[in-house]
Amino acid sequence: MKTCPYCGSHIERIDHQHYYCDFCRMKIDIRIVKKNQERLDVRFRDFAFASYIDRSTPEIMTLSTFELLYLLKMIRKERNDMYHHMHVFHRAGEESNDFKEAEKESGRDYLYFTKKAFVVENLIRTRLGYVPERITESYLVKYLQNIKNDKKTGPMIIRKQRKENKVNEKG
Repeated sequence: MKTCPYCGSHIERIDHQHYYCDFCRMKIDIRIVKKNQERLDVRFRDFAFASYIDRSTPEIMTLSTFELLYLLKMIRKERNDMYHHMHVFHRAGEESNDFKEAEKESGRDYLYFTKKAFVVENLIRTRLGYVPERITESYLVKYLQNIKNDKKTGPMIIRKQRKENKVNEKG
């Protein structure tokens, strides 16, 4: 029996890509439909590639929250490095014009990483309700442990009361 991954209710197929849940009042994509009141699976990778930084915002939006946190840690480091380079080239440029182009390039990169940080921070804010001030390795390890230690409590089945209990409650 096909069931809703959110509430466990029986669902009806409405087209070749979707089912409908009356309780949740929503279409459910066929890819996440469950059987026999199974719960949703948690999808995450315990890493993110640096190349993810260059993805478009819609592509970044598909990443798990853990991947976003990991990505933000990388972006913040790159942004900090670009600021440092920009500062160094600015100081070197005071003595020679040879470094003006490197300073401008570092400034463009700094702006790029700043905007990417804004994107990822806002996505994290919508999921967690806040953006961590610092994302350390220990923070990521603890977050990952919480995911792995999640108490996945079996299927979403509502137990029916026995008739005896109902009679005693009325009497």
